Amino acid sequence: MDTNTLLLILLPLVLVQISVQAYALFDLWKHKGAKGNTPVWILIIVLFQIFGPLVYFLFGRREESA
Repeated sequence: MDTNTLLLILLPLVLVQISVQAYALFDLWKHKGAKGNTPVWILIIVLFQIFGPLVYFLFGRREESA
């Protein structure tokens, strides 16, 4: 596999990962925190790449009040 093929495979994955992380951080900021400690959630989102934002969306997000 040459370098161009590898880049064509990895680039979309990297873009999805960055997009999901950015949206999770934006959501955390927009909703003024989450369940638990906000700095800890920031570390989880940034350090655990694709799994951190998923964990945040599943367990850390505050429920919208109607």
